[in-house]
Amino acid sequence: MKKNGARRNVQMYFCRDCGRQFQSGRRIDNVCLWNDYLTEKQTISELSILHKCSERTIRRRLSSVAESFTPFYPVSATIILDTTHFFKTFGVMLFQDAALGRILHRKFVRNETNKDYLDGFRCIEEGGIRIKVVVCDGHVGLLQAVTPCPVQMCQFHLLLIGRRLLTNKPHSSAGIELLALMKNMFSIGKEEFIAGFDKWCDEWKEFLDERTLLISGKTIYTHRRLRTARRSVKAHLKWLYTYKEYLELRYPIRQISWKDLTHNLKEYCIIIME
Repeated sequence: MKKNGARRNVQMYFCRDCGRQFQSGRRIDNVCLWNDYLTEKQTISELSILHKCSERTIRRRLSSVAESFTPFYPVSATIILDTTHFFKTFGVMLFQDAALGRILHRKFVRNETNKDYLDGFRCIEEGGIRIKVVVCDGHVGLLQAVTPCPVQMCQFHLLLIGRRLLTNKPHSSAGIELLALMKNMFSIGKEEFIAGFDKWCDEWKEFLDERTLLISGKTIYTHRRLRTARRSVKAHLKWLYTYKEYLELRYPIRQISWKDLTHNLKEYCIIIME
C-alpha cells in the first residue's frame, strides 16, 4: 500500500495487491451505526459529527439496514402481538416471539383490525412456524377470532383498562374494592379471583343499577364508568387465566417488554419515513 495523492483534501491510498484506491480512515459499519442510533440513543446529527459525514449519508445507511430486515422463524413460538400508532392513520403491527424477543412478522396498517392479525398468523405459519400461544391486549373480537391455539389476555392491559375507567383513586367504595381486586389478579388464582369478582358483583348490584333522571325525562345509569369496568372484566374473564390450563407451555401473561420494544420501533419507523 502507498500514498496516492489527495482528493478534496483527503489522503488517498493505493493497494498494490488488489489495485484498488481508497481513502484513509475507518469505514462506517452500517450495523454498528444502527446500534448506536437505536440502542445508544444517538441522534442523526451526533452520528454525522462522529463519523464526519453528512446527515443525508447517515439516513441512507440507516435505511439500508432497516430495509434488509428479514424475519426469523423458529420451530415454534409464543406470540406477543400489538399495534402501536404514530398518527391517527399510521401504525405498525408487530408479532414478537416471547422467548427470543425477535420480531417474526410486521405490517404497516392504517387501523388495528382482526383481519390483519389473522393474516399475520397465516404468514407466520406459512414460514414453517407453529404458534403455541397468543398473548394479546384484548382488542375487540380478537380473543374470539383466534381459535387454532390458546389465547392469553394480557393481565396488565386489563388493569390499565380498570385504571382508566376508575382512576387510581376511585371515589366510591365499590370502585376502590374493584380496583384492589384487579391489582391482586397477578398473585391470586383463577378460582379466588372469580369468587371475589362474583361476590363484588352481588354486593354492589343495587348500587350499580342506580339511575339518574335527566331534565328531558330520560334516565341513565348513575355509575356508568363503574359498570363499564365490570363489563370489561366479565368480557375478558374467560382468557384471563389461560396460562393456568397450559402450565407446560410456560409463557408470559403480560406484554412486559412492549414498552421498550415500541419505543425502539418508533425510532425505526422514523428512519423509514425519512
